[in-house]
Parts: sequence; structure tokens; C-alpha cells
Amino acid sequence: MIRPSSRSSFWSVAVLTAACGSHGRGPNFATATDLPDVPRHPDGVVVDPSPELPPPVDVAEPSSSLVALKPPLPQKAARSAVAAFFRAVVAEDIDALSDLLTPDANASNRNRSGAPGILDLWRGRLRHFRYRTLAGEVLYQDSDVEFYRYDDLETLAPGKPVRPAEMTRADLLLRVPMVVVRAGSDRVFGDEIVFLLRRDQERFRIRQLVEDFQLP
Repeated sequence: MIRPSSRSSFWSVAVLTAACGSHGRGPNFATATDLPDVPRHPDGVVVDPSPELPPPVDVAEPSSSLVALKPPLPQKAARSAVAAFFRAVVAEDIDALSDLLTPDANASNRNRSGAPGILDLWRGRLRHFRYRTLAGEVLYQDSDVEFYRYDDLETLAPGKPVRPAEMTRADLLLRVPMVVVRAGSDRVFGDEIVFLLRRDQERFRIRQLVEDFQLP
């Protein structure tokens, strides 16, 4: 064991005495007995502001710099609108039919000028024919329904329906070939019905019907 020299011991005691003070107390730091009575704030951080998005729309122009698009409705929503239409017809429920239509809904006939309102047209048809007798019939096959969007009908082609003048880019066109067209001896439907569907929130409403049918 190597004993420290007396000189080294002297300097060690001197440094310890200077650090602890003359009365043997620790260093004197500024302290507070009470916290100040002011609101506390979090530490400041730099946060990038979130971008302001425009209201969502169904379609947008190519020239738009920033748009928020609504997600398209599934085909199931369009099928539901068509099925609800035929349920209302077979039930002869004019109120249920009215709920499925847009306020400006009309019916177009290729062989007749003008486009009467769908509701007025079907009031006459429900008075004239007995659609209730078709309650147990399969009026159309769901697998036969054809779907068309605006751009699908840009050019005329064999087998495609003509794009209605009322159709917008957000609309959907459905062609429904009919399986049943008669109730007894009466012809009550055309061979096919074309539905122009327009989005209304989370559902489709019928904007136009195109059917080759005329009351006798």
C-alpha cells in the first residue's frame, strides 16, 4: 500500500473545505418555495397548418387545382333504386314511387314528343292496369342489368343506349331488359327500361325513365 504524502493530503482537505463553505453547507442555489400562480403553457413547437380542403363534389373539372371528390356509390346502391322502383309499381304505391324520384324526374318515349313527369305518367298506368297481379313474378334478372357512366356513352355504338341530354358526369345509366311485360292479356311494360340515376347523398334517385311503352 502506498501512503499519500502529507502535501497531497493538505491540498485535498483545502479543496473540500472551499467547496463546502466555511460552515460545512452545500452550494447555494436559487430556489422557490411556491410555484408562480400563472397558467402553464406547453413547450413551443413548429406545426405546419393543415391544408384547407374545398367541399367535396361528385366530379371536378380538369382545370381545377385542388378538389375533394366524394367516393362513388357502389353499384349496389343503383341496383337498390331499381329494385325499389319495381316494388313500388307492383304494390301500386304512388307515395313510395314518389320518394324514389328527383323533383324534376321525367319519362322519355322515343316514339312520342315531350317528356311527361314520371309521377303523373305512373298515376295513369296504375289506374289503368293491375300491377298487383305481378307480385309473385320475377320482372327482370339482376344479372342482365347493364351499367353505363357518362364517358361510356361518348360515342354511339351498337348495343349501347343513347346518352340522355339530361345526363351529367356524376349520373349513372342502367338498362334493364324486362322478363315480364304483360299482366294477363295487357302489356304493362316495354321490352326494356332505361333508368337515369342521380346521386342524392348516400343513395340514388331516378332522374329519368326511358321506355318504349304507350298507354292504349
